[in-house]
Amino acid sequence: MKVQKIALLGVLLALTIVIAILESFIPSFTIPGIKLGFANIIILVTLYEVGILEAIFINLVRVLVVSLVRGTFLSMGFFMSLTGAFMSLGIMILFYLVIKKYSIIGVSVIGSLFHVIGQILIAMIYMGSVYVVYYLPIIGISAVITGILVGFIARAIIKTGVIKRQREKYNF
Repeated sequence: MKVQKIALLGVLLALTIVIAILESFIPSFTIPGIKLGFANIIILVTLYEVGILEAIFINLVRVLVVSLVRGTFLSMGFFMSLTGAFMSLGIMILFYLVIKKYSIIGVSVIGSLFHVIGQILIAMIYMGSVYVVYYLPIIGISAVITGILVGFIARAIIKTGVIKRQREKYNF
């Protein structure tokens, strides 16, 4: 792997970690557990502009580092974050690669929805109750809204061509 690509991945990873940590300090004024998911902007940009494996790597390292920094490693919150992150990325990869009819905004929304579905599944297992699923419509609505916002921002970043120019300049 070229040094320039490693440097780009380092910058993207640092951005997603910083965004996730900063976002964790924003209190949820409405419904507990609802976050904006702005770290996923970087994951989407990485998926579309750099590659699938790189997006998986950044997603995994982000979840691990943020949980270590916040002191939540191996807690319920960690497993909720990990499951949500990989269910969302998995479905985003599927829609990006296979079901190519969706824009980046649509891919973001479906990813956001699957993120909360993953979190609900872990909460059901952890709490031993299926009643947690009743929380899904409430956070599902917020997932759609935040997914749209994240998708618009990711699309705007991609339209700037910043990463594409770096790839072309350094041939990676």
